[in-house]
Amino acid sequence: MSINDYIKQSWNELCENEQEQETQPPPNKPIRRATKEKMKSDSRESSSSRKKSKPNGKNDSEKSSKPAKKPIELETDQDVLQRRQKQIDYGKNTVGYQNYTHQVPMDKRTKEDPKTPDKYAKYSRRSWDMLIKIWRKKLHEFDGENIDFEDETGNLSELEN
Repeated sequence: MSINDYIKQSWNELCENEQEQETQPPPNKPIRRATKEKMKSDSRESSSSRKKSKPNGKNDSEKSSKPAKKPIELETDQDVLQRRQKQIDYGKNTVGYQNYTHQVPMDKRTKEDPKTPDKYAKYSRRSWDMLIKIWRKKLHEFDGENIDFEDETGNLSELEN
């Protein structure tokens, strides 16, 4: 046997011995198996010792004060205001709006009743169009009802579809 063969044989034996030692646990240490119960109890023990942080790092005194509301911005563009007023005028020039104003007095109106959108409030174009659309749909609920009311001259007249 040459020296090279001896080194290869020794090397192979050493490698095999190391692999066996890695796969076999030491005889004096018990094997610890992880179970769900053990993992839960371990996580509870470690979590109770941790300091719990507050979400925004605010003190209790800061939580009691309410945040300041953002002031309502007003629309200043005259073209936008004119366009909005035109849409409101179209809505107010309907049979449904006339029926609504005569059926429901101002002091009897609820949150569910149609409310004319504020043309001076700052809205995006899409938001304004959606407000007008909802307002007009609510006004259509009063279209089909024929009612008697006095006009400005004091005469009784009947609205028809």
